[in-house]
Amino acid sequence: MKRIAFFMIALLMVGGLAMAQRPHRRGMKMDPKERAEKMTERMTKQYSLNADQQKQLMEINLAFNEKMAKGNEDKKLEREQMFKKMRKNRDAYNSQLKKVMTEEQYALYTKRQAERRHRMGGGRRP
Repeated sequence: MKRIAFFMIALLMVGGLAMAQRPHRRGMKMDPKERAEKMTERMTKQYSLNADQQKQLMEINLAFNEKMAKGNEDKKLEREQMFKKMRKNRDAYNSQLKKVMTEEQYALYTKRQAERRHRMGGGRRP
């Protein structure tokens, strides 16, 4: 009986270790260029962007993702400072998007962002 219990515990531990080694979607790290490409591809489909807009958006997304990656490396910033820096980067990103997108596309973008914030429970900023 002790052997069976020991075997079961060992089996559970090995199973737990095996699952811990499996890469999770959230744990996968993409470099800023890959993330910018995915964002651009998704936004091109969602907002029906033309080729010129897509090219400009790729440059904006790449710059934004590089800033965000650099900001994530700076662990010494206080939480509030980090949020201010992220908000500043997001506001700059949105102002650049407004220049690239048409009024209808940007209105749809802001509507979807507000819905996303609401779904995620944020809803702090309009």
